[in-house]
Order: sequence, then structure tokens, then C-alpha cells
Amino acid sequence: MSDFFPSEIQKIKQILIPTKKIVITSHHNPDGDAIGSVLGLHFILKKMGLNAQMILPNEVPSFLNWLPEADKIVKYSKQKVEAKRLLAEADIIFSLDYNGSARLEKLSDDFDKAKGTKILIDHHPNPDNVFAHYISDTNVSSTAELVFEFALALKGHELISPDAAICIYTGIMTDTGSFNYGCSNPRTFEVVAQLVKMGIDIEVAQQNVYNTFSEERMRLLGYALAQKMKVFPKQRAAFISLTKNELEQFDYKIGDTEGLVNYPLSIENIVFSALFIENTNQVKVSLRSRGSFPVNLISERYFNGGGHKNAAGGKSPTTLTETENAFIKIIEEYSEQLNN
Repeated sequence: MSDFFPSEIQKIKQILIPTKKIVITSHHNPDGDAIGSVLGLHFILKKMGLNAQMILPNEVPSFLNWLPEADKIVKYSKQKVEAKRLLAEADIIFSLDYNGSARLEKLSDDFDKAKGTKILIDHHPNPDNVFAHYISDTNVSSTAELVFEFALALKGHELISPDAAICIYTGIMTDTGSFNYGCSNPRTFEVVAQLVKMGIDIEVAQQNVYNTFSEERMRLLGYALAQKMKVFPKQRAAFISLTKNELEQFDYKIGDTEGLVNYPLSIENIVFSALFIENTNQVKVSLRSRGSFPVNLISERYFNGGGHKNAAGGKSPTTLTETENAFIKIIEEYSEQLNN
């Protein structure tokens, strides 16, 4: 795309040289778009003769471990000294799929202290003003799609190896719910078509991401829907909440609740869904909606978070029960808007 952030691309080109130490980062509890974008950019830079280290705040979900070189990602939760050193020594730091250092959680302090040139590639609104360069567009399906466009703008299709292509495709596929939402722009399908022409195996990606649940994850899904989902027809809303003990009962692993928040939206007339996960000191909040109801504004106002109009997340410092009660008050307050 010739009009893809031309001034930023020219500035970034000038600093992407082999002598620079480069680090690629993404957010805490990384999803398919985060992992696909990080790995995709890693392979793109590799094609340019650049060596980029990859750092995440915590583990890669098991259903994404099959992606090429996922095992080379440094996890701050397990490799703290190495992650800190890499960030401190980095000349360039790419920030993918998050719009501010708060999304890095325990890694945020080291990111904020790092002196390297910070480059944002992201599709979330309202990015922080801590970045030297911004590749930011809320109208694209995913950060992975932006990574694809970034490669084209840097040098063209020759930068996208088969490994980069499958990673980018996986990022787009997962952030659109296998092309169920967030993909109304024709360009998304043009990008996917180009990735398919490069020889990626769509069936393999689908199988590895969506059809490799552990028995415990499948049982957790059934339990959450049968026992923990509460539906409020008058407000056209629903939520699922899970305690730490319940997660332990099902041998919870990172990624096991991925996509769970979307299930209540399959109920007829439900347009607003929430998932509450109890952690040690807070409750993780995931919000989804259909249509025009802006869950990002709800997240910003009530849950110290943000995101997209139809997909957002945040945190609640109160108990799980108090968070549930707060949500019930919210849907009662917004009942008229939810019904319109």
C-alpha cells in the first residue's frame, strides 16, 4: 500500500540497520494476534538481515506453541534477568498489539526505563504518547494485518517468508474469531488471499488453534456455560465468572479461557457479554458486544481498561462478587441503550 504511513516508514527504514539491537514485545496474556504479530515481524526482520529478540510478559498459550520459533520467545515470568537485559540494551523496541506499557504488567517498569527507540504497531485506539513512531490504525482487523502491510511498505512481498505468512495468518484468523467479526474491510481478505498464495496451510492453522483443546479445557468450557453463565434477557446481557478454585479444579493453563467471553453472544438477542476471572489481587475483565454498543467505553469508565468498540478488557480491584454486582448495576444503567 503506497499510502501506508509513508513518513513513518521512511524514518523507520533509516534506523533498521544490522548494527542495531532490536527487541519485539507484546502484551501480558498474549493472544493469537499478539503471538502471530511478534513472530511474523521477527521473520520479516530476519529476511532483512536483522536479528530481533522477542519478549513477552508471560507464557505463550499451548494452542499457539506450534507456530515456528515460538520456543525462542523470552518470557519475563520465567526469564526475568534475560528479559531485563535485552530491554535495557535494545536500540529499537517494537510494541505490537498494545497501546501503552500498562498492558505489559510486570514488564512495564523495565519497558518504561528502556532508552531504545520505541515503535508502535497496533490497532487499538488512544495509544500512549511514549512512542517515537506510530503505525496505528483502528480500522484494520488485527495487528498482524498491520505487520503484513508494514513488510510491504518496507520492501515488498519478498520479506514475507512462509514462516512469517503462517504467523500473520494465525494472528488475523484469531483476532477475527475465524473471520466472524472485525473483518468487514475488503483489504483484510485481500491480505489473506495473498498469504494463501504464499502456500500457507489454512487447515493446519484451524486445526492447531481450534481443535486441540485439552480434556480439562473442554470440561471447563462445559462447566462455565452450564453452571456459571448468568443471562439477563431484559438487558440483553450475560456474564460468566470463574474463581481461582474453579480454574484449579480444571487444571487451568494460560489460554484455556480464550474465546469463552464470546459464547453468550451466540444467544438470541444477547448483545453484551462479560467474562470475569478471579486472580490473586484482582479480577480480570473481558467484554464483548455485537452491534453498536461500545464496550471499550464501559471498560474505560468502570474497569480501568480499554480496547475496541466490540472487544475490550480491564481489571477490577474488588472481589469477584463485587465485580459481578457492579456489572449488574451497569447493565441496568445502560438498559435502554442495550435495547436500542
